[in-house]
Amino acid sequence: MCTSIFTETKDGKHLLSRTMDFSFPLDPSPIYMPRNYTWTAEAEDVTHKNSYGFVGAGRLLGSAYFVADGVNETGLSIAELYLPGEVHYPTEAKENKMNLAPHELILWILGNCASIKEVEEQLKEINLVALKAPMLNIVTPLHWIITDESGRCVIIEPTEAELHIKENPVGVMTNTPCFEWHVENLRNYLHVQPKQFAPATFGTYTALPFSQGTGTLGLPGGYTPPERFVRAAFFKEHIAQAEDETSGVTNAYHILATVRIPKGIVVTAEDTEDYSQYVGTMCNETRTYYFNSYDNSQISKVTITDDLLQVDKPVTFLADKKETIKSLN
Repeated sequence: MCTSIFTETKDGKHLLSRTMDFSFPLDPSPIYMPRNYTWTAEAEDVTHKNSYGFVGAGRLLGSAYFVADGVNETGLSIAELYLPGEVHYPTEAKENKMNLAPHELILWILGNCASIKEVEEQLKEINLVALKAPMLNIVTPLHWIITDESGRCVIIEPTEAELHIKENPVGVMTNTPCFEWHVENLRNYLHVQPKQFAPATFGTYTALPFSQGTGTLGLPGGYTPPERFVRAAFFKEHIAQAEDETSGVTNAYHILATVRIPKGIVVTAEDTEDYSQYVGTMCNETRTYYFNSYDNSQISKVTITDDLLQVDKPVTFLADKKETIKSLN
């Protein structure tokens, strides 16, 4: 599951936001990964050293860090989402390639690329090997949405032998099917609009609208990836554009509230609950990561500051997991 959106504020801030929908309790927190962080790729036991610091959502799993999204010190942001049934990874490492497990790609991109252009240049050198993710013990079928300060938004879907960039003109991504299918599917919703429909006449009877909102009749309401894609695209397109970063974050949370999954609403075949465990928002210009968890609607943030850039070890920021309620009396 998961839904991601990319928005721009009137003052030029670019925000990548996502829900993390999963049935296994991931228990992530905002985490800062420092410059010069070294880690070992599982596919060929090669050590990599990152050039850039970044902040996102993740956790330590054994001796390695798992990161699901983030923004780095150059203003490049990325989020990974599921694409089951469509992804095809090679099963073996390849010579003269950088061999990475799928769950390691974000760690490498945020640590070593300053822009989408650099990602595009380096991508042809990367081979994603079908290796199981720690804790989950499965090969994660992932695709990625990537943005930078230029306002460009692209995706990577590993459905072919060679990885390549796809432009994302909609600024939305969910899950299976592949991205092109979702874009074509928007043509089924040309009739959906914010404006109220006018009364219609049937013989001598004039049918008046039921209250407000008739223009949104036909907007899908379920939680399948196609339904969430359409809702996210519609709300993103028509919500009043935010003035600045703070109102942009507020907008992102309003949009994603239309696709955020409460516990008990989506139950898997194994009788586990697939739900939105957190929402993360990344601002490319201020290098800020915003976060809130399922049990606390209060938004927390971590910004990459000059002081944080001097840190030489990963830093985990523990956001309050209990609801924060402000008393007014």
